[in-house]
Formats: sequence, C-alpha cells, structure tokens
Amino acid sequence: MNRNPCINIALIGLGYWGKNLLRNIVQSKYSGKIYVCDTDALLVQDAFARYRLSGSYTDADQIFETPEIEAVVIATPTSSHYELARKALLAGKHVLIEKPATTSTAQIAELISIAEGRKLTLMVDHIYLYNPAVLKLREFITDHKSIGKMHYIDSTRINLGIYQSDVNVLWDLACHDIAIINYLVDERPVSVKAIGRVNPLHGMEDVAYLFLQYDSGLLAHINASWASPVKIRKMILGGEKQMVIYDDIEPTNKLIVYDYEQISENDEGKNQLTDYRLGNVVMPKFELREALTNVVDGFYEAIRSGLPPLADGNNAAEVIHILECAQQSLHLGGETIAIR
Repeated sequence: MNRNPCINIALIGLGYWGKNLLRNIVQSKYSGKIYVCDTDALLVQDAFARYRLSGSYTDADQIFETPEIEAVVIATPTSSHYELARKALLAGKHVLIEKPATTSTAQIAELISIAEGRKLTLMVDHIYLYNPAVLKLREFITDHKSIGKMHYIDSTRINLGIYQSDVNVLWDLACHDIAIINYLVDERPVSVKAIGRVNPLHGMEDVAYLFLQYDSGLLAHINASWASPVKIRKMILGGEKQMVIYDDIEPTNKLIVYDYEQISENDEGKNQLTDYRLGNVVMPKFELREALTNVVDGFYEAIRSGLPPLADGNNAAEVIHILECAQQSLHLGGETIAIR
C-alpha cells in the first residue's frame, strides 16, 4: 500500500485527450511532481505555459528510466499502447491507459500478468464507468431493481468525428457502449453480429452497427459513427417494468426513468390488442462532477490502497474480447460470432 499522499506521475501524449487528462492531473490533490512527454515541442511548450510542471521528455524511455516517477498515464494512438504500457510496468510504474487498452486480448492478458506479478495498478480510461450519471444508473438498476428483467438496450454514439488512423469506429466509439453495458448488466453476451461501411478515403469502417445477444434474451444494439452531421450520445434501456433514457448530451436531465404498464384486451373481433401506457416519470439526482476527475482520482486511490480500480485490466479484457469478435463478424459480412 502506498501511504505517500502525493504520487509523482508522467503523462505520455499531449494530444486532444492528453490535454484533458493533464488538466485533471494538475488539479488533483494527489499529484506530486508532474512530467509530460511528447515528440511535438510546441505541445510541450504550451503545457508548460499553462501549468507548473516538473519536467518534460521527448522519449518515453527516459520516463521509464527515472526512478522517482511512480505512475504513467498513456494517451497516445491505440497501436502504441501495448508497448508503452509493457515497458512502464516492467520498469515498476503504475499505468493508466487511454481506451481501448490494446488491440488484442493476448496483449491485455500479458499486461495484466505483469501488473499482477509486480503488484502494480493497471487501469484503463473507460471514462463512462466513472461518469456520475452511469454510476447512478447502475445504482438504480441493481439496488432498486424496479426496472425488472432487462429486455433491450439501444445505444447511439454518433458524430462528425475525428477519424483515427489505427482503429475503426467500433474500437474508438463502440468500446464506450460495450464497457457501459458490461457494467450495467450482470451477464456477458454469448454472441455478436456487426456490419459496417468502409470509408474509401480512410480504408476502415466509419459507420457500424453492433448487435449483442444474451442467454437471458436481452438484446443490445449499438450504432457508432464518425460520419454523422449531428452528435448523439443516447442509451435507451427497456425493462419489464420501467424504461430509462440516458442522454449524455443533455445538460441537466441526463437520466429519465419511465414507469409503464402493458395492458392486453380483445377487440370486437376477439383479436388481442396490447397497449403500453406510461406512468410516473422520475429524474434521479446525482453528483455533477467531471468523469475524468473521477478517473484520475480513481487511479490514485487504486495505487494508494492497492485495490483494483473499477476499470481494471480484466474489465478492459472483456471489452477487447467482444470487440475482437465484432471485428471478425465485420470481416465476414455480418455473420453471427459466438463469444466464448
């Protein structure tokens, strides 16, 4: 257990997400000395202009060779995650990796093994698991149990997005929804089916539709796109007693819970008619706190306590395994793939 109140940390990558991570690292009371690393000198210069930092590097290997650096945050392209995380763990550093953690289950399994063998924290930035609205939704589903048996989950994550050079839209966007669903549902899918459209300019899928099926009968659908003129981040959950809308774009009422009842009756021709009627509407309250602040504090807390974080390596491995199966289905034109 690390009892030092402050932890010396280095951030590798000062791109779009790296800047957000740095802001939260600087603001955290648990941060000790803060170092940054990027090959772009202008990004490093800008970081020093904004914050009081302890030093900078252009080569990540220098971080791994610096004993006083205890933890490393990796915010680089996905294809580089495995090698950087592996080197950091072998150098005795705790590691937080931007999602997706790696591009294969074999890679994440190796990182988990190294971290466990050296008693180090390995955490993945599945940010929505630290989103107060999702935390409240999990509490609502598991504690209150008023939603009843879950029938379906319909998730849309689309925008005119930033095209990634090393992963397609499933790995970049749908990984969020898979992580959320795994967190909310106490079972794992038994099969996956995925179809998508390859953008000829980029050579990879920028629009994709993913279907997850479960032994309980639950069906989950994910629509992910970098090619939409509007930004939507919405998840609809249908249970036997309630339906829930989680809209991450909505500034205030992100969660809305609908009671409903199903009424069946026969018409004059004795045909059975089913009528769904909405009842009470509840908007659960939850703490308004930036999810990334929770991610950074969660990383520090895991290091200090020695306990696994919510989004640990095993959590990431489950997401990556589903994505690998989805990728296989994608290449086979939408064939259903069993998840073992």
